[in-house]
Amino acid sequence: MRTLLLALLLVNLVFFAWSQGWMAGVGLGPVTQREPQRLALQIHPEQVQITPLASASATPAIPPQPTPSAPAIPASLPSAPINASAPASAEPARTANAVCRQIGPYGALEAEALAQAQSALAQAGLKPTVLNAPVPAQWMVLLGPYPSQSAMRTALDEITQQGKVKVFAPVTDRPRYEPGISLGVFANEAAAQQQLQIVRKQGVQGAKVVQRNAGLSRTVLRLPALTPEQLGALQKVSGQLGGQIVKTCATEGAAP
Repeated sequence: MRTLLLALLLVNLVFFAWSQGWMAGVGLGPVTQREPQRLALQIHPEQVQITPLASASATPAIPPQPTPSAPAIPASLPSAPINASAPASAEPARTANAVCRQIGPYGALEAEALAQAQSALAQAGLKPTVLNAPVPAQWMVLLGPYPSQSAMRTALDEITQQGKVKVFAPVTDRPRYEPGISLGVFANEAAAQQQLQIVRKQGVQGAKVVQRNAGLSRTVLRLPALTPEQLGALQKVSGQLGGQIVKTCATEGAAP
């Protein structure tokens, strides 16, 4: 065992001497890696100088440049002044005080009364809107028309003497049925036909049902937006309107 340890120690000493090149004189030693061709390619190697690195403290510090800031924007822009003393428009108040009035209706036989009313309104400085509408339908039980007024009077006397028919009157406002006798006016044809059967049973012969207002129209004069001044002017001529009174447009009640 001792011999083995001495042998290993001797081998290590020999290897160390060989690796250090101490045995190169006797031809023993490691092969040195050299590149002589690189040295031949160097140009003026004597001019190469090695300069020590400068310390970080030798470099002058560059002060930070201030970043230009954007100009301050005001929180709110001044608004345009409001002229509180500007005069308010008088048009809304004028419209609120305006009222609507109408005159009529004027029937087909009231052309003269209609012309009188239009003339009075024109003198008061008022220009009405003329509205024409058909007269609502009505049905009439009619005797006639007779060839003359005397013939109509004779038939009227006979009805009066019999005393059976309670409703009868001369026709005075429908020229197409004059001279004639009305035995009743109704809003629908069925009621008129029923009345016709009644008067026939009462002994009246020759009666018939006709449409009383066929082809007729009536006229209304409307003043839709009267100011208080115009309303006063209308009241001054209210007695010159052909027998008609002034009414409100909504309820057609008599105006105050």
